[in-house]
Amino acid sequence: MNKNVLLVDDDHVFNFLSSRLFEKLGFNEGIHVAMNGAEALKLINDYYSGTQSLPDVILLDLNMPVMDGFEFIEAFHRIRMPNKDRVKIVIVSSSRDEKDVERARSLGITHYLVKPIHEKDLLEIMNSTRWS
Repeated sequence: MNKNVLLVDDDHVFNFLSSRLFEKLGFNEGIHVAMNGAEALKLINDYYSGTQSLPDVILLDLNMPVMDGFEFIEAFHRIRMPNKDRVKIVIVSSSRDEKDVERARSLGITHYLVKPIHEKDLLEIMNSTRWS
């Protein structure tokens, strides 16, 4: 099942390993990387302008420079574009703080993984998602 993936994390090692994991699992139609929320929004605008396909899934870190994960989610919700509601945002953070989990839920995020991510957890999320 090929899917477009957007990794939003300032950790180069995490992005490399996550890219390889998605490739291994066959979810590799396109894997793009943004080092913070602002770069991710620029990529989303590229998707909207037609130069890229909209991501099916976004793996999003919370703690990044320039624009953190929560700021990205809030900005993403404000964007008006077709098919945006089919994009699955998955928080992937080193934070186990229940306040972060609750804030993510309040912003409509249903999946919250704590680093390091495991193949089993990623597969469970990808298989539980209805793709249109």
